[in-house]
Amino acid sequence: MIFIIILLPITVFFFIPPDHNLLYPEFNSFDITDRNGITLRHVLSKDYRTSSWKGIKEIPPGIIIATIVREDKRFFLHKGVDPIAMARAIYGNIKAHKIKSGGSTITMQVAKIVLNKRGRNLLTKILEIIYALKLEMHLNKAEILEIYLNRTPYGNQTYGIEAASQFYYGKPVEHLSLSEACVLSIIPKSPSILNPLRNKELIKKERDKILNKLLRMGLIDTLTYDCAINESIEFNEKNFIFNAPHFVDFILSQNIDKNCSKITSTIDINLQKNLEKMLFNLIKNLKKYNVNQGAIIVLDNKTGEILAMVGSRDYFDEDGGQVNGCLAPRQPGSSLKPFLYILALSNGIPMSYLMNDTITEFKLSDGTIFAPRNFGDKYHRLVRAREALGSSFNVPAVHILNIVGVEKFYNFLNTLHLSTIRKQPNFYGLSLSLGSAEVKLLELANAYRAIANKGVWTDYKFIRDSRKKIGERVFSEEVAYIITDVLSDNSSRLKAFGDDSPLNLPFPCAVKTGTTKNFKDNWCVGFTEKYTVGVWVGNFDGSPMNGVSGISGAAPLFRDIMIELHRREYPGKFERPKSLIQIKICAKTGLIPGKNCSVIEELFVPGTEPKETCNYCNVGEVRYEPWRIVPDCMDKSAKNIYILHPQDGDIFKLDPQIPYRNQAIAFKVYIDSTIESFSIKLNGNTLCKNTTTFLWQPKLGKYELEVIGNSRTGQKSEKITFTVF
Repeated sequence: MIFIIILLPITVFFFIPPDHNLLYPEFNSFDITDRNGITLRHVLSKDYRTSSWKGIKEIPPGIIIATIVREDKRFFLHKGVDPIAMARAIYGNIKAHKIKSGGSTITMQVAKIVLNKRGRNLLTKILEIIYALKLEMHLNKAEILEIYLNRTPYGNQTYGIEAASQFYYGKPVEHLSLSEACVLSIIPKSPSILNPLRNKELIKKERDKILNKLLRMGLIDTLTYDCAINESIEFNEKNFIFNAPHFVDFILSQNIDKNCSKITSTIDINLQKNLEKMLFNLIKNLKKYNVNQGAIIVLDNKTGEILAMVGSRDYFDEDGGQVNGCLAPRQPGSSLKPFLYILALSNGIPMSYLMNDTITEFKLSDGTIFAPRNFGDKYHRLVRAREALGSSFNVPAVHILNIVGVEKFYNFLNTLHLSTIRKQPNFYGLSLSLGSAEVKLLELANAYRAIANKGVWTDYKFIRDSRKKIGERVFSEEVAYIITDVLSDNSSRLKAFGDDSPLNLPFPCAVKTGTTKNFKDNWCVGFTEKYTVGVWVGNFDGSPMNGVSGISGAAPLFRDIMIELHRREYPGKFERPKSLIQIKICAKTGLIPGKNCSVIEELFVPGTEPKETCNYCNVGEVRYEPWRIVPDCMDKSAKNIYILHPQDGDIFKLDPQIPYRNQAIAFKVYIDSTIESFSIKLNGNTLCKNTTTFLWQPKLGKYELEVIGNSRTGQKSEKITFTVF
């Protein structure tokens, strides 16, 4: 009974014929053009398979014989599975300790095409075998060959023998020579490696192998062999209409109506080609710094139309060329910071807000410590939020996130439709302020476009039509302008980038760079009143660049692109909302200036302007303790020696999102005037002498910190313990 229950569904499966629509899909060719009607690619069917089906009798014997010899020499002897080929493949894979061959027959390859199962694993192989056996039960060999030759991939997004013949040779399959037939039969084995447009020498070598096999097997005579092997390999390059390949692939991956003769896209192919050359030249110049890839996106601010999308240095590059860098999730580094400050402004924290830019330890909810470091280990004591954002200081950014909250910032980023930020807020923690979450260049640039559009987010467009995208207000017009003002204010970034950086353009442009840990990625994203541009450079395999930051890698290209976009006419100034308040403040404290204050001007959302007058500039040097300003004359301690930091029993946690060399614990001690000399010891080893602050690069373990001082009355000491994990 159990045997019958198991056998019945198997019998039914093999008895029911294969779905005819899966074997013989309908076809509908169409063109994808740029915004001006210039063809980007002729797409060969609605499912990108072939433009016209060729019956087996219409396909010349040369291509059939070459294909069988190349792919499945025992095709007419087996019933869908070749045990000899399968055994050879298993032995070879075991010997190589990896999958080198699948032992697939032509019938199994048809099964794979029909089932549309991706990946190479045991389950998909079993499914292919089962379906191949079913195909052999219901179809004859000629029908299987016909399906294979009309649906197998021939490289460069070309499927089917007729489409391949037209693409590579500009003629129907019936007119192919034996040499040309052999060339096409080579490609399906590995379309990316055996690409006729890139590997002519390899193609010639493989073609000659097939011709030699045909001669040895007596399938062709010597005269035919001599003519074929001496025929040069040439392609009709006039037929290679393959423009903006990453962008066209992106369109084809979207849910669009393909039942038409033409799709008019949004890009400008002339701009696209210029940017492709610019990126190629940049990567060429940065090659010595281990920079191998890059990507560019250009958006029209008003319409959201994608005007250019360059996904890699070279689409045909074997080393990741077909990866689209505009869509690949990467950590954005500091290029995410503007949105943190947008949230701060929206929550009443103005650009005059004063913060301490020194090495600071932030105690996390689990009692551990997070100690971010600035780029280049440079710190600037008291800084206003405007300077902190413009110069991209890390410590103040973490201060801001610590105030507004990680979850709140996480939720705000989701309103900007950054689709790759999927993990829970506590996974990112405070490092989210430093761009530890991965984003796509296209989506990040579109989020910047929301700033350019005065706080209104709309989706990008890649098909040109009259329909307008519905907008979502995600922050106020006033907040958008203040952030724009900071990002376009060259004086705000002087401390980090100097006066003459690539970001200082000859027209109003709001821009931000980003560099991730170990120099794995660098970014430059910004906008004028007309366009938003995003640039990424790095390596798709995640290998670090050699000291290339956003300002030296992506920024020069960003500058060149912006100048190219505005070559005919410079953009105007950003429109300032009338509701904003601009007042004078103290440059040191951000308060209403007193009589001894240095004065600057700052913009405020109504209600966030300072109410207190600065009196600190009257009492000498101004210093900072967490979240309050104090005059430097206050007593620190009544003890002769006091360890200010760490405190006894503190626990520190190394952040895996930040390079260990960029993390530190500051040992701070107070020494009064009665102490003539002192030393700081860690686990009995002297770290320094007569220095009240020492930066120590943490290592895992338990530690005892001791300060020993000498005075006229004898030796004084203070001791605490702490842990690092």
